[in-house]
Amino acid sequence: MDELTTKRLAVIKQLYLHGVEQSYEVEPMNGFSILSFHDSVEMFMKLCAEVKDVKIDRNVKFVEYFTKLPDMLCEATMTNLNSKRVNLKHYGSLPSQLDIEISRANVADFFEQNTPIFFDTQFDNISLISLVKYESVREYLEKSLSDISLNNYKDSITNSQIAFKELMYCHKEENTKYFKPLFGETHNFSSLTSFHLNIGLGREFDGFIDNVSKSIPELEENLNIIGLGIDYKRYKKFKLLSPSIHSWHPEGKSQYDVYINEDNDRRICNKRNASFCFDFVIESALKLQQFNVDIDETIM
Repeated sequence: MDELTTKRLAVIKQLYLHGVEQSYEVEPMNGFSILSFHDSVEMFMKLCAEVKDVKIDRNVKFVEYFTKLPDMLCEATMTNLNSKRVNLKHYGSLPSQLDIEISRANVADFFEQNTPIFFDTQFDNISLISLVKYESVREYLEKSLSDISLNNYKDSITNSQIAFKELMYCHKEENTKYFKPLFGETHNFSSLTSFHLNIGLGREFDGFIDNVSKSIPELEENLNIIGLGIDYKRYKKFKLLSPSIHSWHPEGKSQYDVYINEDNDRRICNKRNASFCFDFVIESALKLQQFNVDIDETIM
């Protein structure tokens, strides 16, 4: 499979995963997942036709792909998905919660069955990792993806969380090589505590100082995330799934220590959360790569 086909499959998978996330939203917004599911399936069908060198008329109908591509499976369920899409888009008929759950399961089954037939690979193995420019980030993402395939969801979530920290570090290093930080100087507040300052104005004032020392770095971090255009709502969910990770960068090489709460670990370590963390890092990496400052573009 050539690189372009791999990238197109990765885009299709991202669209499908976007539909999965939409399907878990509250009603009636979860209904729009039907459109994302349908678009991802139709894009997949078009790519399958190209791979098999089957000519497809510009005005071909969705269900006709199964005639053009006789090896394609799941015709009945995809015909049902197409009906739901028509009812939603053309008649304003919102799908029920059961319709959405059925569609989510059917589309997953469609991709899992047809991807090996047309592309000789498993759908779970498709990703946009190759589009991430930082090698160290790709390494952690490869580990995360491998962990998902082995059902090691705890390790997958941890590797995705480290990948994100590495992503932020690499992006900062690259864009502050010639310029000041994009959102101002970041100061180290680790020594701004009542213990280190030893002002001695009483417990309440000491507590105030400690709260400030904790709050300012969090505000800086949140401002940075929002300013870089990363989806803040998804970022907060990503952070909630994170174990405690401490990082340092001796001589420009990142090192990480991970501390996991075993009770919390059993609750959150499942395939859905592991996949969410992995996909969030990919999306963030592609977003940040659009944000990079090119020194050649700034010099007249």
